[in-house]
Amino acid sequence: MSDFKAEDHRLTDPAYSRTESEGTALASHPDPRRVLGVVSFLSSTEREGKWELPRRFRALAVLGNVELDLRAADVGYGLSVIEAVAVMGNVEITVPPEIAVECDGDSFMGTFTLKYHGRASPSAANRERTLRVTGSAYAGAVTVSVRGPDDKSILKRLRRNEWRMEE
Repeated sequence: MSDFKAEDHRLTDPAYSRTESEGTALASHPDPRRVLGVVSFLSSTEREGKWELPRRFRALAVLGNVELDLRAADVGYGLSVIEAVAVMGNVEITVPPEIAVECDGDSFMGTFTLKYHGRASPSAANRERTLRVTGSAYAGAVTVSVRGPDDKSILKRLRRNEWRMEE
């Protein structure tokens, strides 16, 4: 019984203690303790555009790459947690500047970093929505980048238009 934990999902999740028909009825009502996520093993996984970030999310990259872009995602008010683990792989998380970011991770022969790009700064975020990124990087990298909308594509379009105007 040394591996017993009170928070063990098999003991606290009511779906395990009911019949299959009752369990499927419970599945239609999302449990806030439920953890969703992505796994990338020798591959690449990307989430960008319009998608919903659950309260608890796990990203695991083993010899692979996971890219999460939250700039157009629905991030709920309050605290959302992403647990990012990179084992000889890479996890990249892009966050818009209006979301407050707390970053706490460990690394062994790798990096676990939080970077602010452009005009983004910790003072630009309001505390209505907070993202906490935790996890580990083992001979890999977990990078959290706070940046605004993609300015490069706008600049490229402007440069193309200037070039066309000169002709």
